[in-house]
Amino acid sequence: MRDAATPSGIDAELEKYRRLFRSMPDYATFSILKTGEFIDVNPGFERLIGYRREEVIGRTAASIKLWVHPEHRAQIVERLQHVDEMSMETQFRDRAGNIYDVDASMAIFNMNGEALLVATARDVTARKRQERELEHYRTALEKLVEQRTQELETAMQKLKNLAAHDELTGVGNRRDLNTHLDQECAAFKRFGLPASIAVFDLDNFKEVNDRYGHAAGDEVIRAFAQIIRREMRAVDYVARFGGDEFVLLLKGITADAAQAPLGRIRDAVLAHPWSALVPGVALTTSIGVASFHPSESADDTFRRADKALYQAKLQGRNQIVAAVEP
Repeated sequence: MRDAATPSGIDAELEKYRRLFRSMPDYATFSILKTGEFIDVNPGFERLIGYRREEVIGRTAASIKLWVHPEHRAQIVERLQHVDEMSMETQFRDRAGNIYDVDASMAIFNMNGEALLVATARDVTARKRQERELEHYRTALEKLVEQRTQELETAMQKLKNLAAHDELTGVGNRRDLNTHLDQECAAFKRFGLPASIAVFDLDNFKEVNDRYGHAAGDEVIRAFAQIIRREMRAVDYVARFGGDEFVLLLKGITADAAQAPLGRIRDAVLAHPWSALVPGVALTTSIGVASFHPSESADDTFRRADKALYQAKLQGRNQIVAAVEP
């Protein structure tokens, strides 16, 4: 049973382990801890690494380039100075140069004053490959979920914007206007801060649609909205009520104080080069404005502002008319 290449005296001590050692299905080796010289290897080693037993006895792991990461063996040797056994995930290289992932376990045996390393290893290459594939799939799935979530959030934001904004002009729509008016009216009644509602429309706008069609009318409405947004105060809110009619919520001022900011809008509409959109047309705007009142709802105040707009039309258009207090 003794191999001529095996160091003298060691085989006799190992004999009682040989039968179990050689029957193990996984990789198993005995080697000299200090030098790495193989004393014995089992059939599991031969199947995994591709060397026959007689080809490696007396050789070192380094000589057959077994360890893909030689520093791992150095770490094992260092660690086994302090513990009796340890495990490590590492990689082995076979005779043909193929690389295998292995779960390796090592322990020290002292025989005849010589520190021996017994090592067993299980090929986990397939498992590791599956883990990497699963990790790749998980990462790809997380990215897909993140992408879909962002797309959903973007879509929801677009829906929210569509629900709150007029599609033609980008200002608030009628539903959003009602929300702002109710909130501002509630704040007025709770804190007493003044606020006013102004209602605009374009004088003689019907003639634009009749003479040039609705496409030209839409361009005029867009331009009208842009003028209001450009000239209004930053704290105020504008919405399209319908057709060429817009509503401006002026925060913190009464109808009388609103005359100045509303006058800027009226003058900007008058000065706008409308003929660039509709040849030969000059447009103006009429405005009715009403302040919130403790006895009124937001709808009540809006109706007073709308009546003031009608009064501005009767007075010759291009006018700002403040509503009569209730």
